Amino acid sequence: MWKIARTGALASVLLASCGSLNIYSDAELEPISLQAYEEATSQHPIVTSGPDHDMVQEVARRIAAVTGERFPWQARLLKADDVPNAFCLPNGRIAVYTGILPITRNIDGLAAVVGHEVAHATRRHGGIRMTQAAISSVALAVAEVGLELSEMDRESRAYTMAALGGITQYGVLLPYSREHETQADLDGIRFAIRAGFDPWEAPKLWERMAALGSSGPEFLSTHPDPLKRAARLRAAIPAILREEAAAIRAPIH
Repeated sequence: MWKIARTGALASVLLASCGSLNIYSDAELEPISLQAYEEATSQHPIVTSGPDHDMVQEVARRIAAVTGERFPWQARLLKADDVPNAFCLPNGRIAVYTGILPITRNIDGLAAVVGHEVAHATRRHGGIRMTQAAISSVALAVAEVGLELSEMDRESRAYTMAALGGITQYGVLLPYSREHETQADLDGIRFAIRAGFDPWEAPKLWERMAALGSSGPEFLSTHPDPLKRAARLRAAIPAILREEAAAIRAPIH
């Protein structure tokens, strides 16, 4: 078992030492983003008119305008009443499912969701996660070669590789994803404030999300607990409001 721990620790160190590394440029991700967007949004009818469509377009336009990014922004509303979700792919391709609108309830709640998803794109979280996956694959491949050169029998090697996969997934990759979620929460609040939306709708939104039920223990999830998110945002919003107000008042040199 000491070999499992030692090799698992090596994989963890490799990943932890480059938690924000991104080896993919926006240009390299562009064809991937475009193809993924077309494929994902083709799974449901696209809503092209009506109040909900207009609201999604307005929120996406206003949020995109304050990010400082010159992405080829797109936004689509997908008719999927049983899907309470939204996403933003690298380079600013936004999709909102109609199933999340009863939870957002209003334009400010929707801005909290869109701001959060857009923050994943502006933080380049997609590229970072792809980089982590690539490094993880290399680390595990190296470990597997090392085990094949050892005196372990086939069954012991298979058990060890399975254990290493668990160490990497639950000990490194998922925690980074939760960190990304927290970053996106806070950046999303900034975007919402800059775009003229009410940031206090964000914690209310996550409290409503919590009322939908738990998806399992937080340490096995890529998303922080909704009630913890709500509490964190309630604590952070006053300082963010002050910082954003100070930035507006600061003289331009």
